Amino acid sequence: MTFFTVIPIGGSHDVSKAFEFVWASILIIPPITGLIPGLVGYYVWDITRNGLLSASMAYASLLLLTGFNHIDGFSDVVDALMVRGSVEERIKVLKDPHRGSAAIAAVVLLVILTISALMGLTSRMWQSLFIAEIISKSSCCLSALVGREPPYRGLGWQLTINAKRNASPIIASSLVGLVITYVLSGLIGLLSFILTMVICIFMFIVIQGKLGGAVGDLYGFTLEVSRTISLMLIYLLYIIMP
Repeated sequence: MTFFTVIPIGGSHDVSKAFEFVWASILIIPPITGLIPGLVGYYVWDITRNGLLSASMAYASLLLLTGFNHIDGFSDVVDALMVRGSVEERIKVLKDPHRGSAAIAAVVLLVILTISALMGLTSRMWQSLFIAEIISKSSCCLSALVGREPPYRGLGWQLTINAKRNASPIIASSLVGLVITYVLSGLIGLLSFILTMVICIFMFIVIQGKLGGAVGDLYGFTLEVSRTISLMLIYLLYIIMP
């Protein structure tokens, strides 16, 4: 819960023990980070009929619930990928708290693309965001199954090794998520899920090679990118297959 959302969980926690249940995030987190913001956006649209306001409120609610942590990881990875040097130099940039112009531009583009997709899905806002969050969490967990242990033992290392130990529950939860997307949006949900998985897992494999392994920020990158890609696909597929 505390890895995927800003919601605090009281008491002390064993991170390694918690990540044994990462498979549950595919089913537990989307109602919080997808359904709630989706309903916010849907009702804002119902009251105001303003697509930009509706999409912006929904996306802002989502970012607040995630504490901006994953979008921070997204920007860190973009900065690191701009470095043409060694893996060590990229890791150094990855850990640098400052943001480069490429990272800022990439975040702005990500926000524009996400809000633009949501503006085209106002009447299906809660279903679309709910589906996008299921896809986002599934892409993160399934990517971990092909993840390589990073050069340092941070959250990425913990998530990678624990995901591999719990491959079967992750695959099972992802299949349940796939069924939910189909129930909510039919063939459009199914195609969005499969296409996003293929794109994001391929991207994950390529980028982890440049970072020396599946670092924590790469999972944040995957969570953000997969959500945006899935929303864009849902929007485009509704145009193609109304």
